[in-house]
Amino acid sequence: MLERLKKDLPFLQNKYHNSAEPFNAFHRMAYHGWPGDPETGYDDDEMDAGLNMLLASLPEEPHPVTKARVFAYVLDHMRIGIDEHDFFPLLYNWNRPLKKALIGPWQKACTKSEESCAYLDRYGQSGDVAIRLDYDHSVPDWHALYTLGFPGILARAEAYRAEREAVSPLTADEAGYFDGIEITYAAILRLIARMRDYAAACTFEKAQEMAACLDRLYVGPPTTMYEQLMLIFLYWFISESIDVYQVRSLGSGLDDDLLPFYTGDLESGRYTAEQLDELIGYFLMQFSAIGNYWGQPLYLGGSRADGSCKVNAVSYRILAVYDELGIYNPKFQIKYNAATPDRFLQTILDMIRRGHSSFVFICEDTVHRQMAERGIPADRAWDFDVKGCYEYAVRGGEFPTAPFYLNLLSSLLRALDEADDHAEYDDIVSAFYANLDTVIRGGIKVCNELEKDLGRINPANMLSATIEHSLRVARDAYYDGAEYNTSALWPNGFATTVDALMAIRQLVYVQRICTLAELKQVLDNNWSDPALRARAMNLPQKFGCGDPEADACAKELSEFILGYQGIPNSRGGYYKIEMHSARNYLNFGRRTKASPDGRLHGEETSKNASPVQGMDRNGVTGVIRSALAIEPGRYWEGFGLDLMLHETAVKGVAGMQALLTLLRTYDAAGGSSVQFNIFDADTLRDAQQNPEKYQNLQVRVCGWNTLWRDMPKSEQDKFIERAEALS
Repeated sequence: MLERLKKDLPFLQNKYHNSAEPFNAFHRMAYHGWPGDPETGYDDDEMDAGLNMLLASLPEEPHPVTKARVFAYVLDHMRIGIDEHDFFPLLYNWNRPLKKALIGPWQKACTKSEESCAYLDRYGQSGDVAIRLDYDHSVPDWHALYTLGFPGILARAEAYRAEREAVSPLTADEAGYFDGIEITYAAILRLIARMRDYAAACTFEKAQEMAACLDRLYVGPPTTMYEQLMLIFLYWFISESIDVYQVRSLGSGLDDDLLPFYTGDLESGRYTAEQLDELIGYFLMQFSAIGNYWGQPLYLGGSRADGSCKVNAVSYRILAVYDELGIYNPKFQIKYNAATPDRFLQTILDMIRRGHSSFVFICEDTVHRQMAERGIPADRAWDFDVKGCYEYAVRGGEFPTAPFYLNLLSSLLRALDEADDHAEYDDIVSAFYANLDTVIRGGIKVCNELEKDLGRINPANMLSATIEHSLRVARDAYYDGAEYNTSALWPNGFATTVDALMAIRQLVYVQRICTLAELKQVLDNNWSDPALRARAMNLPQKFGCGDPEADACAKELSEFILGYQGIPNSRGGYYKIEMHSARNYLNFGRRTKASPDGRLHGEETSKNASPVQGMDRNGVTGVIRSALAIEPGRYWEGFGLDLMLHETAVKGVAGMQALLTLLRTYDAAGGSSVQFNIFDADTLRDAQQNPEKYQNLQVRVCGWNTLWRDMPKSEQDKFIERAEALS
């Protein structure tokens, strides 16, 4: 199986950056691998110089038009390449030239109010918050792209424009909106034609197949699975690398999306099953070769409006190809419910216990209940998109941004620092919540001010054209032209904060091991009393152990945070909450002083809704009990739960049954998202000492997958600490 692809793998792995050279996944677009054909376009320096000259000559126009003209210049001068080792073209200038030339300067030109500046000076500098403009969580209406193709998307936009003009003259903003879309999609079609002609002039077999594929996409929608995969790849690549909008799902359920074309290709004899597997493999390898640190997401499974299951033959083929390739990127989200076949879940669970940790399971019924709670009609909720790590959105109708990351622990430590030495525990808790309220409400004001410039700084021309509601109202889809324009607040360090509260209560007020003044002094000196630190770390009141006292504290904190869900944003929508840390468990941790739970200054805080590393002493049952205590389904944007299991717990038939039962139980009890690492502490220690023996050891981190060898030692140590707690 995949023999041709396996021969091409060494070449594909160097397509976007040479694997023999040092690589930073955070700056993946700063590299080149294959050089492309210099006769077809500019190198990066030439592109930058050309853009500077173009911008100097452009008249003052609405931002969507200016961006579209610069976008078109890049595509028209893009260096391309067609290679005998790949079924997908090379687009050379993929280092986001628009961000440097246009979007960055536009963002710098936007001013903030004195109030926002003062807030960011205080709470941003201190590490209480991280606030940003987010263009990293878009998903187009893939079904519109499949049905219409690139030329049909352009024609539909032109039709909506004509319909609007027939009623009344367009405003300047409306004209700019449609002009931007038309210029953008005309440029995409010119690029497709240029790649088609170049491929047609090549003599090797893959080039001829690619030329025919591109020719079809130039004139209409895809008619084969290869054409559909090419459409997804081209939209994704151009959007992420040129338009500066990350595309956070490859398709809207890739297995169900591909099924009609996959079946048609087999029945017509156009392709054999092995050839279709190969095409899937070449497609997946694009994202493995690019190596985005956060992983490129796609999702599988789910159900239809009538309750029937979407799992199909393509679901299994995608998994089989991915398994055989042994790659860890893309990352997979798996929609499941009670009707999802055991065989499908067991296939994935077996991959996980063999080291493929690129999977997160999404409890579908919980998301449906969430959407009903926020007023989404059932006919719009059933086929929701999963995007990013494990966020949810109405397919083709919602664009949640993620502008606000909150450090819960910082507000508690401030309350502790400011407390009178004779303060009662309830006084500290009250001050903590008062601090949180100040930080959250002030942060929402800043986000609302910043997000008013979302569409001005980076008009979403490519994305808007795929969204029918945006076309109907002639407004930017990512800003305020969707049906649901939501923003998300992501609290960080949840378990660390709960454990810190429990430590203050136990050490000072219940067991009276130390006074409040003594605890504060020890923390100021970064836990200068090792014995007291050991007492704090060994307290049984820890989140993730199913401890009633800790879980009650967690429930109270959770209720407080959820009280901000539904607050209006500046885009005609509202805020949602997601229990997700991204990398701020590290970023905030580095800037946060020692905490009462035993954490040292600068150490990471807890991830997602998971316990502090090494504190889940009552096994997976305790972790799940604690997570369910804070009602995962009430977090409208997402809820990440990380489970770590010992290798011996999942071996054999009994181990598989235990994993499956765990999944089913979590779903039935109202769970949201859950992901696994299956480790043995001895293995991790050996991998740390002898990385050459574990080149492909995978680790699930927050909401993405990485290789153990690429993690810094400090992060590895925390995983070892948690694995040791399982022994």
